[in-house]
Formats: sequence, C-alpha cells, structure tokens
Amino acid sequence: MFCFKLWSNFGVFRDPLTITQNLTFPIPPKTTIGGMMAAILGIDYNTYFNDPEYFDFKYSLVLEKPIRKKSFAQNYVADYTKVSETKISTMEKYFNARKKYNELVQEKKRLDDCSELSKKEEKFLMTADKKIEAEFKKLKNGSDNCSKVFNSSFRSPKPIFRELLIDPEYLIFVKDFKHEEQIIPLLQTHFSAFYFYMGNSEFPANYRLLDCEWGLEGSNILNSFTANPSKIVFEEDKKYTNVYMATKTIGAREYREYKNFILCDKSILLKDEKQTFAVKTNTGKYYCEFV
Repeated sequence: MFCFKLWSNFGVFRDPLTITQNLTFPIPPKTTIGGMMAAILGIDYNTYFNDPEYFDFKYSLVLEKPIRKKSFAQNYVADYTKVSETKISTMEKYFNARKKYNELVQEKKRLDDCSELSKKEEKFLMTADKKIEAEFKKLKNGSDNCSKVFNSSFRSPKPIFRELLIDPEYLIFVKDFKHEEQIIPLLQTHFSAFYFYMGNSEFPANYRLLDCEWGLEGSNILNSFTANPSKIVFEEDKKYTNVYMATKTIGAREYREYKNFILCDKSILLKDEKQTFAVKTNTGKYYCEFV
C-alpha cells in the first residue's frame, strides 16, 4: 500500500453519464486515479485500458478539505469559420459556372457570324448547344445553392451548464497496485512522464508521497466513503453525498463495474464495529474502506 496527497486550485471529474451538462464528481473516481498513476508511469491509455489486470488495485481516499463547487453556465464563442467557408465556396462555384456559360454563349455567337470556320471550330459548333445547356444547369444549381446558403440562419452554440471543484485536496490510498514497485520511486522524486492534471487539462495538479503504515482494526467509524449505506448511522450535523461511479475502464473509454458510494466530509458513524483498514500517516490516522 502507498499514499499520496493530491491537490489543485481547480478540478473537474466529469460524470460520463451526463450529456448536455458538464457535471463533476466530488472526488476523483478510481478510474481517474488509475489514469493519474499511468501518467506518472508513462503508460499510454490504450495500453492500460486493454490491460485486464490494471484496475485490479483497491483504492480509498480522505477529504482534506470540505467539497466546494462552483456552478455556472458557459457560453461558447460562435464559430463562423465553417459558415464563411461554405458561403465563399458556393459563391466561387456559381461565378465559375457563370463565366464558363457566358464564354460558351459568346463563342457560339461569334462562330455563327463567321463565314469560314476551321475544323476545330466546326467541331465545337456541333456540340456547342449541349455544352451550353449543361453549363446553364450548373449555373442554375449554383444560383439555388447561393440562395439557400445566404438565406439560412446561423445557429449559435447553446450554453452548457458546468461545475468546477474549488481547491480540491485529497489523501489517496492505493493497495495491491500492479506497478507499485515501479511507481513508488517516481512518486518519491515527484516525477510524471505525462502531463499531470486534476481531471481536466486546464487544471494542473500536484502530489506528494506520504509515508504510511496500515493494518486491520475493528472500528465503528470510517474517514472515507462507504459502499454500504445500510450500515451508516446518519447524523444531522453531517453532510452526506451519494455518488455513483465506475471503478473500471476498458477499450475505447468504456466504463464498467459501477458502484454506489456515500461520502461525508466528516467521519462516518457505523451501526456496528467492523474490521477495517487503519492507515496511519504523518497527517493522522484514518479508517478506510477500499474498493
């Protein structure tokens, strides 16, 4: 087992079940922690997504600060580039068709007035009417397309509802990780092979390895989350959050093995004492449930 502190000014752990809204989980899911460790190790996501053993590790966490969220609607800047390119392209095709049509009409008229024609000119006159008719169709289509493009209204992007975590800070506990021997020296030297961020590339994250000792002890409290809500004694002065998250990712970012968690920014009181993991660090002793 190893432990590290994780923090940032901002964070977002997008719920993949949301479509039109960009909502965030209050804590980094197990899948995100797996991605962060892969970034430190330099393992490409295609590699660990397709490794059936990668997400077999157990993880738990403790909130170092209460969860703070900022909700807002984001209006994206309207991109007129595609619309402008379409208009210019349509106009260009129309003007080219008109130029070609006028040239054919003028050339036929000129040759009709000539008394002596070359073989090439005679050959042109034989097919001139068909060519003029074909170009006239192109010209008409170009005119219709111009009317459609210039009469169509531009649709601005709809605002999207977003959530951000403010000053997120966690203690992350990882047990039975496949690459534990390789990652601990990297954590000690504060190394990361890839860019390290708090759920979104806009928000760089920081971490620090913590010394820890652990063992199994009987306890009727948990300092982390629990996947057993029926075992909780809910107290009025505490704030509980229900979180439904995946614990595994495979293939093309396909999420699997969803679990329901109850999270609290203070200790969770249980109805009965249970055997739990007691993790001792230089910041304190924590009773944790691992998933």
